[in-house]
Amino acid sequence: MKQPRWISTKGLVAALLLVGGPAFAQDAKIQVTKAAWQGYQQYLAGATDARHGFFAMSKDGQIWGQSGCSKGSCPPDDQLKASAMKRCEQFSAGAPCLIFAEDKTILVPYEVKDYTMYGQ
Repeated sequence: MKQPRWISTKGLVAALLLVGGPAFAQDAKIQVTKAAWQGYQQYLAGATDARHGFFAMSKDGQIWGQSGCSKGSCPPDDQLKASAMKRCEQFSAGAPCLIFAEDKTILVPYEVKDYTMYGQ
């Protein structure tokens, strides 16, 4: 016996909703630890109008990496981003990293946690 067509269409709609689901998770705020926020503040202290850089952070808000150069002598942005990502992922214990900021501009929603990664 053939299944009615509306069931397969319903299944297709459900599958599309599941595929679209992770996009909503990416919009969630990163919960940044105080230690990672201090790392970002150190990055900002070196950010000037004469420098260009990227700050990467793990999606769990615990680990970070940065890269930068003097404007006019920078490699392409893709290389600078990759360098910041590599530095972040080197210590993130498998947690994915993303570009948190370019120069002084934060690119993702975040909030700073009131506790460290160990809940202290």
